[in-house]
Amino acid sequence: MDDMADPGARFGFDFVTTLVGSGLTLLVSAGILRYGSRFQWTTTELYAIGGGGLLVVGLLFGIVFAAAGWK
Repeated sequence: MDDMADPGARFGFDFVTTLVGSGLTLLVSAGILRYGSRFQWTTTELYAIGGGGLLVVGLLFGIVFAAAGWK
């Protein structure tokens, strides 16, 4: 069994990661809708900033985890 290829992450981990990401996205969206008028940017620009920030954080975590050999 030690010669078997690594099947990758379990379904449960992927599912939980998806739920956390969706929850974070909904929180950012709700914050933009609730407090967006307090900023100098439009709602569309705030969505772009929030989405770009989440994308950068995700990419950084992905690169660090891949470089460390984690899944």
